[in-house]
Amino acid sequence: MRLLACIFIFSIFFINPAITQEQESGGFYFGPKLGPTIGTQNWDGFERRTMFNYHGALFVESLDRDFKGAFFAQLGYNARGSGLNVFTIGGFSNSQSFVFRNLSLLLAAKKRLLTKTLQTPYYFVGVRAEYQLSNNLKEIQDRYNSPFFPVPEFVNKFTYGISFGGGIEFLGSEFIQPALELTISPDLSFQYQSPAIPNVIDPITGQTRTLNERKIRNITMEISLVIRFLRKVVYLN
Repeated sequence: MRLLACIFIFSIFFINPAITQEQESGGFYFGPKLGPTIGTQNWDGFERRTMFNYHGALFVESLDRDFKGAFFAQLGYNARGSGLNVFTIGGFSNSQSFVFRNLSLLLAAKKRLLTKTLQTPYYFVGVRAEYQLSNNLKEIQDRYNSPFFPVPEFVNKFTYGISFGGGIEFLGSEFIQPALELTISPDLSFQYQSPAIPNVIDPITGQTRTLNERKIRNITMEISLVIRFLRKVVYLN
C-alpha cells in the first residue's frame, strides 16, 4: 500500500516538469473522481450476478494544449466483486454480494479529440496495480457456513490489470472543468485462488466431495463524475 502511494506522489512531480520545460506557462490538472461501480467476476461453475457499489479517486494529469496526448496518475478506492443468489434450506433466495475493497494505482495515457463544440471527448488506456484493504468473505461464511463460498485465506493481497475507457470534458472556467467518464477494468491476475480441496461434506446431500480449484478475476465498470482543477504555473523572463 505504501508503494502505491509513493508511486502516485512521484507521478505528481514527474508529470508537471515534463510538460512545462518548453513553455512560459504550464502546470497540471488535478481533482477527484466519484461515482457508481458495477462489478462482476469470473467464477468456475457459478452463475454470477452484478454487484453495485461505489468508487472514489484522486488524479493528477499533464497539460495537453495541442491535443497531442497527456499522461495521468490516479490513486483510488475501488470496490471489486460480484453477486450471487443464495438459496436457504427453507427455499428462500437472498442476493449476496462478495466485495473486495482495493486501493488502486492507475498510470495511463490519454488522447483528447479536437472538436468544434463546447465538449471535448477523449479516450485512455493504462496499467493498474491494486492492494486489497479488506473484504466481506468472513461475514458471509459466518452467515451461511457454506464450504462452496470463497474464504479469506486464499485471497491475493496484490492484483494487477488494465483499465481503458473514455469520457467527455465540458467547458467550464479556466481553472475548473467538469467531465463524465466511463472506465472498464478487467484484472489480469487472480483476486482469489484456491487449490482443489478434498473430503468436503456437502451440506445438502451429506456426502463428501472434492471442491475444484477456484480462480476468480474481477471485471469492473465505473461511471465517474470528474472535477478537473488547473494548477497553473507562470514563468517570468
